Amino acid sequence: MPDWLHHILSGGRILFKNTLEAYMDNYIQHKLDVILQEHHVVSLVTMLRDAVFCETSEELTTGDKQRRAKKAFEEMMNYLPDFVEKCIGQEAKYEGIRLLFDGFQQPLLNKQMTYVLMDIAVEELFPELGKVNS
Repeated sequence: MPDWLHHILSGGRILFKNTLEAYMDNYIQHKLDVILQEHHVVSLVTMLRDAVFCETSEELTTGDKQRRAKKAFEEMMNYLPDFVEKCIGQEAKYEGIRLLFDGFQQPLLNKQMTYVLMDIAVEELFPELGKVNS
């Protein structure tokens, strides 16, 4: 990252930190409120169940897996806007996305992440489960 960009971003962080944090907090809270509505949670749990415990689905061939992986990686590369690539460089963008992509290829970590997310969703829906009776 160029020095001048780092200085501009650091200065902007000082100026807009509280505003940006408040905006992001409100935005994420709104999205969580929408997602955690009862009719959405049912479909989310169904999709998670199918994704994690899909024992009935047929096994993909190696070629299918490679095509799917290549398409997913290309979609991840295209997801970031062009200005991000201009700021950090093409190689850094590629390496960062490659690291993230490789991390998502770990089935055990994916299951663990799914369990953690489901635990958070259940605790949001039923806060009384998190309280310890004394």
